[in-house]
Amino acid sequence: MGRAVAIIIDVAEDNQPIQPIAEKFTSDFNLGQYSPEQICEAARQAGIVGMGGAGFPTAVKLRANPESPIDTVIINACECEPFLTCDYRMMIEWTDQILAGSALAGKSLSCENIIIAIEDNKPDAIAAFKEAVRKNSAMSHIQILAVETKYPQGGERQLIKSVTGRDVPVGGIPPMVKVLVTNVGTAAAIAEAVCFANPLTHRVVTVTGGGINRCGNFYVPIGTPVEELIDFCGGLGEKAVKVLLGGPMMGFAIGDLSIPITKTCGAITVLTEKEIGKAKNKGKQTPCIRCGRCLDVCPIKLNPTKIAHAVKYDMLETAADYHMAACMECGCCSYVCPGNIEVAGHIKTGKILVARQKKKMPQ
Repeated sequence: MGRAVAIIIDVAEDNQPIQPIAEKFTSDFNLGQYSPEQICEAARQAGIVGMGGAGFPTAVKLRANPESPIDTVIINACECEPFLTCDYRMMIEWTDQILAGSALAGKSLSCENIIIAIEDNKPDAIAAFKEAVRKNSAMSHIQILAVETKYPQGGERQLIKSVTGRDVPVGGIPPMVKVLVTNVGTAAAIAEAVCFANPLTHRVVTVTGGGINRCGNFYVPIGTPVEELIDFCGGLGEKAVKVLLGGPMMGFAIGDLSIPITKTCGAITVLTEKEIGKAKNKGKQTPCIRCGRCLDVCPIKLNPTKIAHAVKYDMLETAADYHMAACMECGCCSYVCPGNIEVAGHIKTGKILVARQKKKMPQ
């Protein structure tokens, strides 16, 4: 199959409305009735990808590799980006389903050490999971761990370091240190797919920011245009100046509201002028003064300004030499830059340009 701008899906007239997810799972979930092969195949058939933003095919991650065994499964419940609460609401309302998906992921990899890592600013979510584990003896091997609230705690490398003390090499992946990390939304989708053969057709999306008339978390069909969701929330407010897909740190601005919600889109953030900082610094960009602040805050210890400058002057090989591909695009460098330089934006652009060169992305 070749590339296409879009695939149009017509909904059948007899299409049944989705049942509330919370009603499908109970605390007496039986893990023993599913084999690792069934779990992997169900995830593949359902089209599940990492819903925390990466979008990597989940079935590939769940397939055990004898040459690189996984000894720890971490469920990433660290929703550390400002404004976003979609994962939090799932943790509170779909606790049993997330536990079921976590246990299924562990069984697929023959891994008993399963840790759900939740930031310590969400005590009610921590309490909900601990109570759910207490009620179900089949989940007793799942550990609920409170981790420090900080940004970007939800990054794979940062979370693995916080939970296990292991360092993922620059340019490496978690299985290199015998760890698998998956998002709470992905865990919930795994449970849906395995237990009910439901494909991934919906996801929870946070609609937030000072520029929207009604904030909230919504269970949205994938493919829904952003403008429809905004209209459902009462439309844009008078002070709205920027619409982001994602949160204020890692999201990207869009100029066309007909863009659809995708499997990896967890938020629509509508910002006002004050929220994006123009009220303070007028948005004026000045030259880089080599202050080194971006180096201090980079969680991966890269040199963001050198990567950004290499991209700016079309020196993509140089940018690659500075480990551009390892950048997690957390936005910390742009946030602290006294010159208001979109450092992370340049790096994102560089990755796109490299992908186009390798014909992995359309021109």
